[in-house]
Amino acid sequence: MSRWPWSARHLAGDDVRTRVVPWAIASPLVVVGVVALLQVALDGQPTLTELLTALLGGGVAACLLLVLALQSAVRLDVEGRNRQRELDAALRQALHDPLTDLGNRQLFTDRLQHALARRESKACAVLYLDLDGFKGVNDTHGHAVGDTVLIEVSQRLRAAVRPEDTVARFGGDEFAVLCEDLSDELNASRIAERVVNSIADRPVEFGDGRRLHITPSVGIALARDEADASKLLRRADAALYRAKESGKARSELFDERMQAQAVDALQTEDDLSLAVAEGQLRLHYQPIIDLRDGHVQGVEALLRWQHPRRGLLQPADFVPLAERSGLIVDIGKWVICEAWRTLENWYTADPDCGLTIAVNVSKKQLANAELLDAVANAQPSGPAGNALLIEVSEELLVADANAGFSTLHALRMMGVRVAVDDFGAGVSSLAHLQTMPIDHVKVDRHFIAGLGRHRQDEAVVAGIIGMAKNMGVGVVAEGVESTDQLQALKRLGCDSAQGYLLGRPTPEVDVIDLQQLERGALDAVPRPAIAG
Repeated sequence: MSRWPWSARHLAGDDVRTRVVPWAIASPLVVVGVVALLQVALDGQPTLTELLTALLGGGVAACLLLVLALQSAVRLDVEGRNRQRELDAALRQALHDPLTDLGNRQLFTDRLQHALARRESKACAVLYLDLDGFKGVNDTHGHAVGDTVLIEVSQRLRAAVRPEDTVARFGGDEFAVLCEDLSDELNASRIAERVVNSIADRPVEFGDGRRLHITPSVGIALARDEADASKLLRRADAALYRAKESGKARSELFDERMQAQAVDALQTEDDLSLAVAEGQLRLHYQPIIDLRDGHVQGVEALLRWQHPRRGLLQPADFVPLAERSGLIVDIGKWVICEAWRTLENWYTADPDCGLTIAVNVSKKQLANAELLDAVANAQPSGPAGNALLIEVSEELLVADANAGFSTLHALRMMGVRVAVDDFGAGVSSLAHLQTMPIDHVKVDRHFIAGLGRHRQDEAVVAGIIGMAKNMGVGVVAEGVESTDQLQALKRLGCDSAQGYLLGRPTPEVDVIDLQQLERGALDAVPRPAIAG
């Protein structure tokens, strides 16, 4: 039936009108007919007056019925519009980012799938971007300023792309742009260049006239024959990663070389996901020597992967991939459990060995609440439970000082020692170190390599050692490879050292191995002179 034109159109209200109104209009005639039949049955032929009276009564009843029906229809119209607004709002909330009002990942993926399905000879491209160093904005200026930056970036993105392009925020500082009906990759590169310039050319203003210079890195993936949205997004992400490696504040187009690397990385990620379950990971241990008397005070656990086809892989071959994929969290749990197991074996064999094992913790591990659980669940009782040392890079501590402090403080409360790794290479200040719950600093190997050759490096190492001693913090030098470096460290008063000169990483060492190594280390390290 046709809709009724005099009221707001809605299915429920129209149903009431189309069903009730015709009956209401016909009801007076029905009433007259019923009265006439009754009169014939009882008294014979009805009079005109009786019929007019019946018609009047039916008309009154019909009017009342019409009024009630129309009121019900209007009420249903209002309720229907309200429900529709609620559904529209819920749908928009489900498909849009509440901060920037851009589409979210779900909306973007849906539009990308439709774009891939309907494209003909033209290509479409995905631009995947994030903001360089954005985490430092939140840490330094607070999340309110970070939100201001994200809103401003979203507005600039909308202005930089074409009206028909789709802009979305995937979360954090990650954005994506879908560009359809492109003739070639040059068009996509030009759009990406506009995007980079729109954000990088003007600082973002906040507060009382303060400014922030923000730059984006952009990865571009062009779709020609492929019809897989997830594959296109992975390619754009790979191109973004290459843009970051190439210096940031730039765009990179996914090419065949990246394709081969992406395939290799995907295969490596699949293999790595099985490495823990199938027992392919290994820990190699490098001794840390006390420079005061030459004894082995502990070891650093270095991760290796015994790949079934590629042989023994170094951390550089798989740890960055584990970081990006999130597998580093599970791998980190395994490393901690294995370190606890080794310590328990050592202290069972020699309760007075006094050895420690240092393990490195990554950014995602430090930010993950499961780190404390991983330490607590496998922690042995007795002296072995106080012999684990967690190493965190200086750069990581500066980038996330608040979260780092709380996590490291909790570790200290559990009896775990803490060291700052690669110290001197980052930008931490004395104020940072004074507030951090740490036991040791490890001098970055770059400065150790310059000992005996560059006075500036020796001055830096001397400054770090003096600062640490004033704070009551131990100092470990890493990367010692020559006797000149070793003699310089002794002269500067460094507490401990590790490196190829003092011992190479080896698998499955026990207390006896370390005691034998200690005798060799005593020969390498000059003994203090005995008076008399």
